[in-house]
Amino acid sequence: MIIDPRFNQLAAGLTGFSTELKKGERVLIDAFDVPDAMVIALVRATRARGAFPYVQLHRARVTRELALGAEEGQYAPHAKIELARMEKMDAYIALRGSDNIFEASDVPSAKVQLVSRLMKPVLDHRVGKTKWVVLRWPSAAMAQQAAMSTEAFEDFYFTVCTLDYGRMIPGMDALAALMKKTDRVHLKGPGTDLHFSIKGIGAQPCGGLRNIP
Repeated sequence: MIIDPRFNQLAAGLTGFSTELKKGERVLIDAFDVPDAMVIALVRATRARGAFPYVQLHRARVTRELALGAEEGQYAPHAKIELARMEKMDAYIALRGSDNIFEASDVPSAKVQLVSRLMKPVLDHRVGKTKWVVLRWPSAAMAQQAAMSTEAFEDFYFTVCTLDYGRMIPGMDALAALMKKTDRVHLKGPGTDLHFSIKGIGAQPCGGLRNIP
């Protein structure tokens, strides 16, 4: 299969800098409505580092249908299965795309809360016990929100998401240190003149290790 070079570059960053996969480690690739080519790029990048890829594919309309009729008797065993699998993983990479960002908007809140409650142990283990990174996948829906053409938005997305985040760490750390000791902030520009305080808020560098972009 011929794969877009940008896919390979992104996969290399996700398996390298973001999760630092090591030989023999297991990684769950969680793909939500993304091209098969990107998933294959991740599988290949994982193997190139000597790690073991596991793949789960999601489709938003199918997920919505399951959630519409969610019952504890269905999702409780499902959550146990998912937790058992997550406990076997050393890393987690999620690619979250969507043709319709409001696909689940008509799922009753009670059903959403039920699924969230039962699946929370899986989320907690993933966040607390694995190396993980999550990113959105560019789509026509996202391009519309940005008031951009799909092609222009994709070019923008891959330019940002394939940056060498490692080279940015010193600058991010310096900015975080400055923000932590800063009280007053003044932002000024055409039509803008804002004064506010960030004292005590804190600052946390976020550069490709957990969420991209």
